[in-house]
Amino acid sequence: LAVRGVDGARAPRRAIAIGAKSFTEQYVLAAVLAQWIERETGRPTRAVESLGSTVAFDALRDDAIDVYVDYSGTIWATVFHEPGLPSDRGDVLAQVRVRLAGDYGVRVAAALGFENTYAIAMREARARALGIETIGDFARHSPALAMAGDYEFFGREEWRALVARYDIRLRQRRAMDASLMVPALVQGEVDAISAYSTDGRIASLGLRVLRDEKGVIPPYDAIVLASARLAREEPAVLAALARLDGAIDAERMRRMNDAVEGEGRAPAEVAAELVAERLGGEAPDDAGRGRD
Repeated sequence: LAVRGVDGARAPRRAIAIGAKSFTEQYVLAAVLAQWIERETGRPTRAVESLGSTVAFDALRDDAIDVYVDYSGTIWATVFHEPGLPSDRGDVLAQVRVRLAGDYGVRVAAALGFENTYAIAMREARARALGIETIGDFARHSPALAMAGDYEFFGREEWRALVARYDIRLRQRRAMDASLMVPALVQGEVDAISAYSTDGRIASLGLRVLRDEKGVIPPYDAIVLASARLAREEPAVLAALARLDGAIDAERMRRMNDAVEGEGRAPAEVAAELVAERLGGEAPDDAGRGRD
């Protein structure tokens, strides 16, 4: 039944609150969710942006926001506080689904189809010259190679696990600001860098991401999380979100990130192209509007 106020007029429908963490990929994905919900259900949305990982999940748990995109490995570490580095992608995702629903009433509405995880990247020409396609190949050449990582990377469990499983023995290890790593790689100051697998510069600069053939790096599947309130009160919105399952692969996410970071386009404009492709029609003329 329609909800009506005391004067009999139809009460305005609550805007669906969409959260986003404070980096480009999150802004793009939040815009995708907003436009998808609006087109599929006609419901208004509002953005709640620049959230930290813990703050974002707590806001969802407490029904302060309705939906946002997180990553399975992040939930595993920061919400479940599980030790170790699980590497089976399907098993982790299945456990995340069950435990979020059972412990918090939070639903995994969709797995978007890509991971954003740590990776090792090289210049394509350098990797090709050395015949390096995998981290195992990289390890065999590592005594002659220099690698840069951000200030946290070489102290993280992911790196320690890579060293142990692949026997990596670098000639030189350099910690630097993340913004300096790609220029250092492109200019040949280092042979490899730590990277995020959906970094837009991977596509724009033609970098090679080395395959982790032993599955050492934990899975970070991008997942759409819906609050208990949304799952309970908004079945049409939940059903619409489920149709985003598998909608974005890693290459498409890289291109969208690069469109924002490299080309200076608005996240909403980039998101509108994806939504138009999935649902048909053209991206609206006002898709590039700034966020509230």
